[in-house]
Amino acid sequence: MTRRTTTRALLGAAALLGLVTMSPAPSARADAWCARPVWAHEWGVHVYATDGAPVASFEGLPEWFHTGDTPSATVPPAVRNLPADSGMRRLPVVHFYSWDEASVPVAVEVGFTTGPASAWFPAVDTRRLAAPANSEAARKARAALADARLERQAGRSTAALPLDPTKQLVWDRLELTKAPAASAYRTDEPWITKARALPARWVNRASESERFVFYEAASAEPLPLRIRRAKGYAPGHRAYVLENRGAHAVHDVLLTHEERGESYVFGVETLPVGGQARFVLEGLVVEDRRAATWDRLRAALTDGVFKAWPAVPYPTAGPCAMGRDPAIPVERAEGHRLFADEVELLLSYWGERFFDQPGTTVVWREDAATLDAVMPLSIYTDMFHYVRLRRAGLALWEHVVLP
Repeated sequence: MTRRTTTRALLGAAALLGLVTMSPAPSARADAWCARPVWAHEWGVHVYATDGAPVASFEGLPEWFHTGDTPSATVPPAVRNLPADSGMRRLPVVHFYSWDEASVPVAVEVGFTTGPASAWFPAVDTRRLAAPANSEAARKARAALADARLERQAGRSTAALPLDPTKQLVWDRLELTKAPAASAYRTDEPWITKARALPARWVNRASESERFVFYEAASAEPLPLRIRRAKGYAPGHRAYVLENRGAHAVHDVLLTHEERGESYVFGVETLPVGGQARFVLEGLVVEDRRAATWDRLRAALTDGVFKAWPAVPYPTAGPCAMGRDPAIPVERAEGHRLFADEVELLLSYWGERFFDQPGTTVVWREDAATLDAVMPLSIYTDMFHYVRLRRAGLALWEHVVLP
């Protein structure tokens, strides 16, 4: 293990890969049962900088996180050589929640389609380099795997399924428990201390225990947003158009600007692909910047029904989940909203950088399709459980130079 030295980072918690070993046979538990839910909440931030300066390195990674020790000619170009519009995916953290008294097995696979994984925790069972994982051969093998999964789900095959060749980091089996199975590493990092205070399950692998699974990766994704002057622009009437040139919609967009002691805030709930939103800077002065930014994002991210993890199980609407196959992972999120304490953890680290910088900054929530495309995630569990996945991916465009 070496201490990381890269400047582009992505941290992720609780992503699981691999095929999970089954729990005891049904006859050992009951003749029939309803699978129980396991919640997986992922949140993270993608940072862009377009002023030509490198994005500042993430300072919150302890030295005991695992890093890639073996350089290879197949690794993509060094981060310092990536285009100026590229960025880094930082702090995707996945927390797991369950009401089970006993341990719950999970497995995680995570891929990064625009760069290499650079750090993770706990230790992985398999690590692939970015070049082979993102190759055409891997994509074809992934398509064949998807077909094989459909055959299994339709009952036309019982053949064992291979690992997904497009995933760079694989945890074959992690155990979710109410108490840590091993002593957690000592840390002075505030965000880790706060994460350990959440009511999420402990994630255990071998001699390592933590409240989350972590991963980071370089990113070479193009910036999806553009700001240009609008018709009628003039001194004292600075009219702009915010455009979405990306492949997917963006949500909960907040542009902040600070100038000569005045705070300006412009918000857009959703900007579809090709969408445009016009604004005049002089008409956006706010008296309470915190309410217009921190509070607005907090409301957009917090679960409106269950603001906190319920202490006791609540009735689940809909039919009973049965017939579970541990070989079939969950790969699509059902939403983006998190528990309030998870949102506070996110804001405690990122809030000032999001909203309290001088100059111009833009923050938005990425569409689920964006996350699926650039950071595909697979989570497996045993036949007695099913995964409910939520992903809240935010993007930060800082040091924006208004035209």
